[in-house]
Amino acid sequence: MLNEIMKKKGITSQELSDMTGIPKRTIDEYRGTRHKEPSLSRGIKIADALNVDPRELVKKDNQG
Repeated sequence: MLNEIMKKKGITSQELSDMTGIPKRTIDEYRGTRHKEPSLSRGIKIADALNVDPRELVKKDNQG
């Protein structure tokens, strides 16, 4: 979901890194094909930066 939200908002990995203090490489890992999951604290930072509910970051495709 992170990749979709970032595309929708027009935010790059570098911009999200700058907003959260999370390394760009780590953001890229969260967005990548392996879909590494962020820790709770990083997930909250990302959600705050993207102005979304943290649950949106983990919503599965079948949950609508």
